[in-house]
Amino acid sequence: MDIGPHTRDNAAMGSATRSRTVLLVVGSLVGLLVAVAVVLALQPPPVFDASTPEGAAQGYYQALLDGDEELAATYMTEELQQACDGGFWYYDRRKDARIVIVRSVVDGDSAELDVRIEIAYGGGPFGGGSYDQEESVELERHGDRWLISQATWPMDRYACEKDL
Repeated sequence: MDIGPHTRDNAAMGSATRSRTVLLVVGSLVGLLVAVAVVLALQPPPVFDASTPEGAAQGYYQALLDGDEELAATYMTEELQQACDGGFWYYDRRKDARIVIVRSVVDGDSAELDVRIEIAYGGGPFGGGSYDQEESVELERHGDRWLISQATWPMDRYACEKDL
């Protein structure tokens, strides 16, 4: 029996068609994953109710990132404001940070939040870098507001706590 050149060409064409189909499916999946990643990256951060510990911490950090130290101070207890008063208040004035609340525990009139602070630095032709810093934020309820009661990023913890 003579197979001839036509049968071999059909087999090669079938293999090429399968390869294109696989590439098309894989390419479509990669494109879909990229689209989902872009949509998730463009999502605005959650906005917490200002009457919650999370909302107080968010307001404090946002004020700092906006460069409004006076507003940031309104999110702190009077004792902490007095202890941290002066030019030594902030040891890090970065505005290129991202803060994520990792854990929140409320126990009566006190709360503790664990936050991850992602700090970017550098730039130039070879780019910069970044690092993560974990912090615990302690808050107390004063009336209908939650206030930060212990020094946290970017305050100089040692300078503030010496007077507490």
